[in-house]
Amino acid sequence: MFKSLLRFLVPVLGIILIGGGVWYGIQYWRYINSEEYQAIKYTKEITKKYAEDTFGGDTPEETLRLFIDALKKGDTDLAARYFILDKQEEWKEDLAKIKEKGLLKDMIRDLERLEKSKEEPEEVFYVTTNEANVVSVQLIVGKNPYSKKWKIYEL
Repeated sequence: MFKSLLRFLVPVLGIILIGGGVWYGIQYWRYINSEEYQAIKYTKEITKKYAEDTFGGDTPEETLRLFIDALKKGDTDLAARYFILDKQEEWKEDLAKIKEKGLLKDMIRDLERLEKSKEEPEEVFYVTTNEANVVSVQLIVGKNPYSKKWKIYEL
């Protein structure tokens, strides 16, 4: 009787285990292809990139100084690294065009005239105004929450 019970239970348990494995595999495949998983994965990747981005100063003033120093040296690639990750490629191209047109000295002059207009714990605003007291240049520097470095958000 025990042998006949084993002959019956072993195949049934095998079918249950195989079925459970197939079910688990299907659920896992559906999860890794879901929008939720892709969003979590993307968030982890971008968070890691922001944490590894150590270009920038420990203060907003230092970041601005490093940015201007890079421009003075004509190193537009380095200067672009002081922007947040999302804008680095865009500014790398824009700064290269500004350099090609011979406008880098004008840009440096405008940046050196920037004055702090507003300061918040995680953002600092700098502006330059013209003779009519209209803002001609605005620069926003913010703190990268992952690397604790100050980066240029907007220019």
